Amino acid sequence: MARIAILLNDRCHPKECQWECQAYCPPVRMGQECIVEGPLGKPIISETLCIGCGICVHKCPFDAIKILNTPEADALEIVHRYGYNGFRLYRLPVPPPAGVTGVLGPNGTGKSTALRVLAGQIVPNLGDYEGAAGWPKVLDHYRGTALHAHFERIAKGELRTAVKPQYVDRLTEEPGSVSEYVGAGGGDARRALEDLGLAPRADRRLGELSGGELQLAAIARTIATDADLYLIDEPSSYLDIVHRLRVARLLRRLGASKSVIVVEHDLALLDYIADQAHLIYGEAAAFGVISHPIPMRSAINTYLTGYLKDENVRFRTEPVRFVAHPPKPPARQNALVEFPELEKEFPSFTLTVGAGSVAKGETVGIVGPNATGKTTFVRMLAGVEPPTRGAPPSGVSVSYKPQYLKATQSASLRERSQALATDPAFDLKLFERELVPGLHLDEILDVALPDLSGGELQRSAVALALARPATLYLLDEPSAYLDADERMSMARLIRRQVERQAVSALVADHDVYFLDLACDALMVFRPESADYARGRGDGPFPMREGMNRLLRTVDITFRRDAETLRPRINREGSVLDREQRAKGEYYYEAVS
Repeated sequence: MARIAILLNDRCHPKECQWECQAYCPPVRMGQECIVEGPLGKPIISETLCIGCGICVHKCPFDAIKILNTPEADALEIVHRYGYNGFRLYRLPVPPPAGVTGVLGPNGTGKSTALRVLAGQIVPNLGDYEGAAGWPKVLDHYRGTALHAHFERIAKGELRTAVKPQYVDRLTEEPGSVSEYVGAGGGDARRALEDLGLAPRADRRLGELSGGELQLAAIARTIATDADLYLIDEPSSYLDIVHRLRVARLLRRLGASKSVIVVEHDLALLDYIADQAHLIYGEAAAFGVISHPIPMRSAINTYLTGYLKDENVRFRTEPVRFVAHPPKPPARQNALVEFPELEKEFPSFTLTVGAGSVAKGETVGIVGPNATGKTTFVRMLAGVEPPTRGAPPSGVSVSYKPQYLKATQSASLRERSQALATDPAFDLKLFERELVPGLHLDEILDVALPDLSGGELQRSAVALALARPATLYLLDEPSAYLDADERMSMARLIRRQVERQAVSALVADHDVYFLDLACDALMVFRPESADYARGRGDGPFPMREGMNRLLRTVDITFRRDAETLRPRINREGSVLDREQRAKGEYYYEAVS
């Protein structure tokens, strides 16, 4: 085992503490310089002198220190290191001559850094963070390996790369229209816009687009660029299931003749797009190790079981297990929340939702394309949006987590939860005992809410919502900004809390794995007109029926993996695809 010390610079505020890390460090108290002040006024922790006691980790008032015992890593495999106590990345994916390669792992373990290195945007320092990074040193290091030719082309300026950025919301700062932005890629912009359904918005300015439209614009520009290597970072963010599948088909078509590397957290989508995948294991903001390439089916199953046999590394304590969702016993079908037919009219859109009910202990997913009224329905039940006709159920207490989150208070999550504890409609014990550890919020309890990342803010909002005692929990897109591990942990926690408290929940989301783990039934929303001027929602239906209704409209079939029971998308025209379509079974066939 190797020991590494990590200082999270954005959390370390040495002027606001008493240097507890240094004051309580046993080696320092014995006269050794284990923790000293660095040139920037922040601590530097010696990994050689550190004894791994963890006292500095627990004494730091800002949770800015991590001391980790890691699998023994070869120093020759370090690709890039951000400072002495900074993040370090081991190994890189190897771009194939053609085909789609996936990259899968938790947030903060180096996926985006790996893409930037492969694109030539970062010259890897090979662990020598003090020396000057340069291509001659890199070429000498990788001589005789598959990456040598790749870096040689970068060094000579011969490799053309196209990078789809991770944070597409920053595109609103770009000048010009959609067509101008996509056309700057130099390829067939018109075809890319038509393939992604953006042609009607070609003349709009980027600042006028929604998050999903910005994502499609970024993907359109990338695929409209003539390049040798395409690096696609999280293409499914903000997209509904219809557009996710459309993007997946385009990337598969692109991979038929080009080299494509895709970072993605939607496991069903990545399984469908990629031919092989590299897994990343490690510790967020500390280190990341990229595995050797694994065939796609084995890669997802390995990720779910959490054990890399070839490297003898276990990165998950318990495997993720899926279930086949058998019908609930009659005793569990007691309706707890019933709602009548609801209708909401807007100037350019009308939503109609059929009457339905949610059982005690039941979690119901809300699925369908964007702009069909899912969020409007949730807002009507929450009392935020008054219906035009019908009335939300009376006498039902509701806890609501909205789709879009914004931290308006400078307080930390701990301060926010303690302030809410004075209200009887907040269970502080449940929050601290089950929700904080269940959603891995321990390390960010004392970080100001505006300083949290999108995923951290999402997990915090879900925890606060579930800590409010209610009859009905309404969670709008709780998996947004989360990595695959965080999504699966949250799905299991939501289901467990709903069943344990014998309450009901409605969850609107687009991730099939998340819905499969969290939900017992589905409400299905669909457009009733080609221009999406009318939307219709029905249900709840049992999971099998609900998914069949949804997948029939998007023209895709799923099966269940024989080993893990996880949902897998069938390739169009395959034997299984044709057989399931003939039976009218778009979901749930338990075959390998």
